[in-house]
Amino acid sequence: MSALDQVLSLMAEYVERTGFPLPVPKGFQYRWAEPLGLPRRGRVYLYTGALYQLAPYVEALVEQLERVEERPGAGIVLRLARAVSRVVDLSKIAVRPDPARVEQVERVLRSVAGLLRAAGVEYAYLYEDDLYSGILLYDMGLDEAFERHARRVYARLRERGAEKVITVDPHTTRALRQVYPEYVPGFDLEVVSYLEVLDEALGAGRLRPSASLGLRAVIHDPCVYARFLGIVEQPRRLLRAAGVELAEPPRSRRMTYCCGGPAEAVLPALARRIAETRMGELAGVGDTVVTLCPICLVNLGRAARGRARVVDAAELLARAFGAG
Repeated sequence: MSALDQVLSLMAEYVERTGFPLPVPKGFQYRWAEPLGLPRRGRVYLYTGALYQLAPYVEALVEQLERVEERPGAGIVLRLARAVSRVVDLSKIAVRPDPARVEQVERVLRSVAGLLRAAGVEYAYLYEDDLYSGILLYDMGLDEAFERHARRVYARLRERGAEKVITVDPHTTRALRQVYPEYVPGFDLEVVSYLEVLDEALGAGRLRPSASLGLRAVIHDPCVYARFLGIVEQPRRLLRAAGVELAEPPRSRRMTYCCGGPAEAVLPALARRIAETRMGELAGVGDTVVTLCPICLVNLGRAARGRARVVDAAELLARAFGAG
């Protein structure tokens, strides 16, 4: 079995056993929400799919994989990790994320929560049932593992009485809106991105800025939002309303260019080259880059190397709409 196959197999095993593709501490996915006192029951749920929360752990894993990817015996190392993981809890020793990155992604999620409240949206949160969507398993062709996990996630949502879910990133949105219906019999949840919810509230006058940021930034469209979901103009309208003067890179909207993900977890060297190319395009247009996806946030942030500041749109919007 190749090193790549070993990584994929290990991820599938973790998803099967824990609901997440990496060894992570218990409760890591809902720590950001604990100070907010969000309701636990309702018909509308904020579902993060834990992708923002996983991003710092993926980043730390990628840094480890980069050190071994080209070394002889990499496959042996990964086989050993797989064997050890069956009998030892690696959650506290295998992947150590940057605390600053953890705080950053949790701040993004708190910004989303505040923005939804500012827009008058009533919603509950899943806490311990906020499991990973499994989208990487689907992307990497592990259909059987993905189907099992998708059915488990859907069952948790239905047990909570969910009728509608609000998602926070493109990959999770696509998973539930477009992919789950193909794998989960009877899937009947309404799935909307928080950007769609906020854009609708902005158009209806339920969401109004309390300040103008007076900022110039270049926007990076995530591939999944732009090509699969058609979520392109919504973030632009919101950012402009927030007082952001948007610059467009050479490749944008439906013709956007990849940040390097989600291949960073399995092909880190290739992902870095792609991220470097994209950051070169973005930094050539502006020194502040706005992202809409945790994978883009991490990959482009790693490639920035002082050439630009990479920020998530939710944080900017929260400042402008008084939801910080």
